Amino acid sequence: MDKPTSLGVPSNTETHSHLARIISAAAELDGPSKFAIICVFFAWFFIDTLVVSVGSMKHGVRFFDAAAVIADPTRMFFSIDTSFGVVVFALLCSLCLIAPLAPHLWRNRLAWLAYLLPLILIIVCGLLLYSRTSGDILATPSDASGLRGSVMSFANKILQRGSDLVARHVAVGAGGYVALLGSLVLGYQGMRRFLNKRS
Repeated sequence: MDKPTSLGVPSNTETHSHLARIISAAAELDGPSKFAIICVFFAWFFIDTLVVSVGSMKHGVRFFDAAAVIADPTRMFFSIDTSFGVVVFALLCSLCLIAPLAPHLWRNRLAWLAYLLPLILIIVCGLLLYSRTSGDILATPSDASGLRGSVMSFANKILQRGSDLVARHVAVGAGGYVALLGSLVLGYQGMRRFLNKRS
């Protein structure tokens, strides 16, 4: 009787082999990189990146909620529900945190650039949030000279003044600084290795 063929499901041996490679890759990380990854992890998921203070009320926003805040900047003033977008962004954060394992799994010089991914994610999110909060909040209609265009322009001016006032109550929290420092350490370590491999 013929042995049944596999349907593409990895066997226990293959799973253990992949897990062993990942553990071995994690062990190859240098001390500063391991420490930086741990710092960024705690900063992104457990420490407030933005702190909103209005009077005696203080509200923190963690980095993994950045997608919800970028989609609707007013969400930083309220609690953020765990939506599909938040879950997907949290998975993206997790992938960026394990990206430094890439050069230890695939011996390719370009893989060292994966160390830059946490820093790139922080910069992109910062730029997107800045562009969402600094531009017109209401879309100006195509007929800007008409009554509707004038009303929208006036509303944008009022909202812009309000957002300037609000900006005074929003500060970068400890999580933002810790994540930035950790990702800079990772970026430095990756670029140093990348440049050393060239010589």
